[in-house]
Amino acid sequence: MYLIKTCPSCKTRLRFPIDKGIIKVKCPCGYSFVANPDNSDMYKDAAFDLSRSTCGLKKMTPLKRAMDDIKFDQFIPFIINEILNLKYKVQNFRLLPKEEKKKFIIAFSIVGAAIVGMIVTLYVLTHGLNSNGTIII
Repeated sequence: MYLIKTCPSCKTRLRFPIDKGIIKVKCPCGYSFVANPDNSDMYKDAAFDLSRSTCGLKKMTPLKRAMDDIKFDQFIPFIINEILNLKYKVQNFRLLPKEEKKKFIIAFSIVGAAIVGMIVTLYVLTHGLNSNGTIII
């Protein structure tokens, strides 16, 4: 996060980070001061610059890049197309090639096993394995 403070000498706006601890800020006119983020007097007649803040963005760069790659305006049509393709494959299962049928059966078996596993897990968690009604995790 950055703070913008006006130089008392030449009225130039100085922008400096406040998340770096105690730093020395020097104006081009030669005026300098020590910026201590813990000193509340430093924030008088100052403004926060949040527009170009990079505090947490460096850690999130891969996530940000991945989010930028997703085209959200094409996401809903893609999902609809995939649902329609799945519907077509189910309706025309007997016409599919053997390899496609195998893939389809394996995928549905995995999804079915996952659903059954979730149902069993939820049942065990809600009814518990002991008789006093407490949930054991």
